[in-house]
Amino acid sequence: MKIVKTDFILTPHKIVSGKAVAFKERVVDIEDLETLKKKYPSATIFEYEKNSCLLPGFINTHVHLEFSANRAALAYGNFLIWLNSVIKKREELVPNCDRKCIQKAIKNMLKSGTTTFGAISSYGYDMIPCVNAPQRVVYFNEVIGSNPAAADVLYNDFLQRVKESKEYADKKFIPAIAIHSPYSVHRVLAKKAIDFAKENGLLISTHFMESRAEREWLDKGVGDFKPFFEEFLNQSIPANRAKDFLTLFEGTPSLFVHCVWANEKELEIIGKEKHTIVHCPVSNRLLGNGAVDLGKTKYLGINLAVATDGLSSNYSLNIYEELKAALFVHYHIDPVTLSFDLIRAATINAAKALKIDTGEVEIGKLADLQVVKLPKDLDTIDQIPLHILLHTQKPDKVFIGGESYE
Repeated sequence: MKIVKTDFILTPHKIVSGKAVAFKERVVDIEDLETLKKKYPSATIFEYEKNSCLLPGFINTHVHLEFSANRAALAYGNFLIWLNSVIKKREELVPNCDRKCIQKAIKNMLKSGTTTFGAISSYGYDMIPCVNAPQRVVYFNEVIGSNPAAADVLYNDFLQRVKESKEYADKKFIPAIAIHSPYSVHRVLAKKAIDFAKENGLLISTHFMESRAEREWLDKGVGDFKPFFEEFLNQSIPANRAKDFLTLFEGTPSLFVHCVWANEKELEIIGKEKHTIVHCPVSNRLLGNGAVDLGKTKYLGINLAVATDGLSSNYSLNIYEELKAALFVHYHIDPVTLSFDLIRAATINAAKALKIDTGEVEIGKLADLQVVKLPKDLDTIDQIPLHILLHTQKPDKVFIGGESYE
């Protein structure tokens, strides 16, 4: 048994003061410190200084670890410029990120308070590091391929990776699947993979409406993607229409990543089907895509998560950096309200999306927690979420399933 005493607890439904939390693998009790000491006399006690705060560990729902070798090899500013640079540099970047490289990325996420992450795996090279990670991992085996002639080969490769990941499945490593995007996965291939996921109870993630180029290509078969597909894949028509693609996910709450260029009708469908939108503000900014409309997603009741994406389109996997970026990208929203919403997006909302029994400081929930120190001159309690984002680079302590990490 462990007991943590901080000045404040962010649940994240509310801010609580004057309480301590007792936990083993799960949270057992929330009471004042003296009461918990009497109830659990042999517990290890962690008592933190003035203006410390306990909150749930962060959940990074979408990260591409296989590109973690990138620093400045890829070109930013425009989605197609970036995509062409990925194709040009892929054979160099992916092999350069060996297991040590991936392990370093995982360790850096842990240091910045990430206790669960969703790994999007294109090749399976990150599987063993993810199996051995301290964090909980939802491991999304990705399928990609817009040419129907290659669908069977690509599907069989995908199935083999899923099968291998399922051999490692346990309470902290959860196999799942990812459909790369509606423009890059032919409808036939996407349907087979989604049907497989439904039959096997696997969670699904997909990129959706990330760029203007995707919007124009799927709607009308024109725009910047047209010469790209004609040159690289000898294709002159889109692999899907957006509406048809969304239909494939009916009855299966899934993660839709980006959605910057999703229209009103698509957002309504996403909300109705109880899908989650995963917001990656730094990636969207660097690739010149804009930002999802948080006012609209909130109005439609869409579950919102925040994620870093990978180092192919970000400078850091520190989710505190991502939340800061979101705070300033959405400048039209009150910063105190937005900060609370963003912390929920990286905790309880993300836990709901990944179907993990954590993301809250509540009795019975998995004890995935972090402790942060706030400025000693903090005066206004209701602004704690804002000051957590402004003043934190990494937490003082992280707990995963009750086990402590520095």
